[in-house]
Amino acid sequence: MGPLEKRVLTRLYLAGLMGERLSSSELAQELCLPEGECEKLLRRRVEKDFVRIRTSSGNRFLELGPRGREAIRVVLTGGVFDVLHVGHLATLEEAKRLGDVPVVVVARDKTVEELKHRKPLNPEGDRLRLVSALKPVDLALLGDLEDMLKVVEFVKPDVIALGYDQKHDEERLRMELARRGLRADVVRLRTHVPGIKSSKIIARLRELG
Repeated sequence: MGPLEKRVLTRLYLAGLMGERLSSSELAQELCLPEGECEKLLRRRVEKDFVRIRTSSGNRFLELGPRGREAIRVVLTGGVFDVLHVGHLATLEEAKRLGDVPVVVVARDKTVEELKHRKPLNPEGDRLRLVSALKPVDLALLGDLEDMLKVVEFVKPDVIALGYDQKHDEERLRMELARRGLRADVVRLRTHVPGIKSSKIIARLRELG
């Protein structure tokens, strides 16, 4: 499967997550393709059930088919991202290399307070916007307030990428995923930029303040 077809499947996957109804003409425009060429590409994918066409209120829109979902690899990672720094960027770049579609979960303000015993410097809405704008990120979502695996159930990733210093028990996570019928590889990322940590930056900012 070529890069263009992967882009089509990736876009349809993201549209499904965001509840978008994407037409073939809109897809052609996003991909900078002539509509005829885009229709031809989609027709081949529809025939093999990589893409499906749905009709609602007389309008046709595209949907990712089961084979299309199997053809892309979705990677889910997450964090607080209170003070963005080069370590975050390196981690997200490593996560992106593990698949085709990198999705990032941004921790809620309440979750940060519970885990780190402090309020975040930046509210969740701002942190979400900043992470969404980063090049290695296809989609950023806020985490669930009660159950961190609700997002996993929603995204259904193929890979869950944990940061090198995130305090998650990998084996317990695998067991809970299996209990919920979720199939995802759990990978511990190794990227580490020495001397760069959010806690150190925040402490330094407070000293300067």
